[in-house]
Amino acid sequence: MKVILKFFLVIFVFGLTSCRDAKKEEAVDEAVIEQIENIEEEAEEIEEAIDARAEELEEALSELDSI
Repeated sequence: MKVILKFFLVIFVFGLTSCRDAKKEEAVDEAVIEQIENIEEEAEEIEEAIDARAEELEEALSELDSI
């Protein structure tokens, strides 16, 4: 009976430690995902700024061509 009790105790402890590892990994994964989303947002903002500047330059160039 003691052997079975020890066996279940080992399985229980192993289960607890594996759950903790999963929670830590999930937290790390969420942090990485958040960083990726922030980088994507910054890239979109930069792209919009470049597009706006390109339009301004095209307008200025067309004004120079009309002179």
